[in-house]
Amino acid sequence: MVSPQCPLILCLLLAGCTKIPDSYAPPVQRQTPDEFANGLTYYIHMNMPEAPNHIVSGVVPELEGNAIRWTLEKPTFRFRLPRTTGLKLQVDLTVPEELLRDKGSVVRIKFLVEDHLLDEQKYDKPGPALFEKPVPADWLTTDRPVVVRMEIDKLWKERGFILTKLGFVE
Repeated sequence: MVSPQCPLILCLLLAGCTKIPDSYAPPVQRQTPDEFANGLTYYIHMNMPEAPNHIVSGVVPELEGNAIRWTLEKPTFRFRLPRTTGLKLQVDLTVPEELLRDKGSVVRIKFLVEDHLLDEQKYDKPGPALFEKPVPADWLTTDRPVVVRMEIDKLWKERGFILTKLGFVE
């Protein structure tokens, strides 16, 4: 004799038999406000405690002379901006004498903001140089860190140029 609850039990058993997907898409990754800020500012000196937080890649980690850092071929940084209008990218760099002497009389450095080419400069004299150029507001954002990259066309002993400070100024 079949129990009157049998159809109900059969329905419950069948409802629980579904194929489980093999994998799930990972959840959307969002940064908390603390992770987003991460000590980022709009301008850094290489000897600031916050400087390493700004370095994405392409920079020798060791601080030399308590003030400078050597770059590699494509030094890349990130900055947190307070606004997007009226800002200039400023880079205080030094072209090493050894680089020009051993690799040719001219070195070229490209300055990129968010993968947009801001400028390309030629340096034919060793020593300190200050790059400064206005950045179009539509290249910048306050919603996330802004990425700045420089690309040098020649290296000396796997090193590029020397950085003292960089970031955004009015």
